[in-house]
Amino acid sequence: MLTRKLMQALAVLVILLSGCQGVSSSHSGTTEKTVDLSDKIEVTVRRVIDGDTFIADVNGTEERIRLILVDTPETVHPTKAVQPYGKEASAFSKKTLENQSVYLEYDKEKRDKYDRLLAYVFLKDGTSFNKILLEKGYARLAVFPPNIKYEDEYKQAEKEAKKKKLGLRNNKKGE
Repeated sequence: MLTRKLMQALAVLVILLSGCQGVSSSHSGTTEKTVDLSDKIEVTVRRVIDGDTFIADVNGTEERIRLILVDTPETVHPTKAVQPYGKEASAFSKKTLENQSVYLEYDKEKRDKYDRLLAYVFLKDGTSFNKILLEKGYARLAVFPPNIKYEDEYKQAEKEAKKKKLGLRNNKKGE
């Protein structure tokens, strides 16, 4: 009888603990899986240019970093006007990234035609900043093969933002 109760209690404990794995709630509203940062490159963000581009110190060299698989509305494009929701996306990126250490992960192509480093960006807690932009509606999915490692995951994040009508997903001009 005691053994049976002990086994039931143990089973309940295992179920409760298994529900707590791999989820970070430090970015309210996200159910972001964390990743192992040991194989990523740590950099310090010096200045955010706009919602999807920033300058970072990468191994002692200032590099322009462009986020992979996301596109935020323009705010500093030389030939385009400020787009709807662009200022909000830029402000969010600046608040989250500027003067912070973040981790970069490259995909198949490391640089674009403008010589910017192309990267997935992870915060100190292992959450994907690219995905957070999509989840909060600050960005839309922008697929440029062969850099597609997280395409399915990010597509789902964008779909959820659309369903919730978040950010630029709530603005017809941002579609």
